[in-house]
Amino acid sequence: MKKEYGGLLVACQFLILLLLAATTDWRDITLPPLLFFIASLLLAGWAVKVMRLGHFNVLPTIKSGAILITHGPYRYIRHPMYASLLLAGVGLLLISCSWLRLAAFLALWLVLYCKLRIEERLLADHFPDYSPYQKHSRMLFPWF
Repeated sequence: MKKEYGGLLVACQFLILLLLAATTDWRDITLPPLLFFIASLLLAGWAVKVMRLGHFNVLPTIKSGAILITHGPYRYIRHPMYASLLLAGVGLLLISCSWLRLAAFLALWLVLYCKLRIEERLLADHFPDYSPYQKHSRMLFPWF
């Protein structure tokens, strides 16, 4: 895929997250959304720790010198950062749900899924061990 398409998807991802956060009445936060935020932060932190901060990449591309990481959260799911964003999105949606916010969350899911599909192809082409790894891990959540 072209880099411009990946950049457009990243821009859409951040705009949608910004829209969800900006339209949230944070005074209405309750325990369930808070638990989703905590889970999101823990998963993201674990993924960054395992992959090392300098290797983090928001674009659906493969950096020079990249290695295939299959331990930590990557042992169970191939895209923990995307899962983390979706968990945070659910938390934002639970604070105050509306048709617009639900549509925004579904758009976020679609954007992340498009990025994920691009990455899956790139990783399979770049790493010979990726196809076997796919058979023993899930895309986003251990049960889905």
